[in-house]
Amino acid sequence: PNMPASSPYVTAVGGTQPAAGYPAPGSESAIGLSSGGFSNYWPMPDWQKTAVEGYLKQSGIPAPEKYAVNTTGRGFPDIAAQATDFCVTPFGCGVAGTSCASPTVAGIIGLLNDVRLQNGKPSLGFLNPMLYENAGALNDITTGSSNGCGLFSKGWPAKSGWDAVTGLGTPDYAKLAKVVAALP
Repeated sequence: PNMPASSPYVTAVGGTQPAAGYPAPGSESAIGLSSGGFSNYWPMPDWQKTAVEGYLKQSGIPAPEKYAVNTTGRGFPDIAAQATDFCVTPFGCGVAGTSCASPTVAGIIGLLNDVRLQNGKPSLGFLNPMLYENAGALNDITTGSSNGCGLFSKGWPAKSGWDAVTGLGTPDYAKLAKVVAALP
């Protein structure tokens, strides 16, 4: 699957779209254009094993053996953000894609680094272990799915906890700011 998103050395970002109750926290669903799955190259890192194993035990997950999916590889994405209805010059509004979600996450991480720097602490560095240890600081997305690329109609479904379409969910800035402020 996708590189560089499937690399364990990056924070892969999936996509969401507005759902009922939007913009209230958690009122999002997975968007079909969001990529995700499992790497055929990189092994699954220890920091995500428990989360991914929980996903694979849930009902409604496409059978890996039926579709020849290597679920022992690194699962991605790690987190997600809105990926639709962006205004981008010169194209106007209605732009969509994880190319919109990724810079949104980058901006939030920049603000979290600012919290640390204002308190005399270093920037966060490699994020993934911290995100998986603090999954409760993200909004869990449990509805929607990715597109199946012809393998299966709906692709990977969003489920409780980590999933292969929205990862751990969307960042909750207030909760993450508390987490990163408390880190050494």
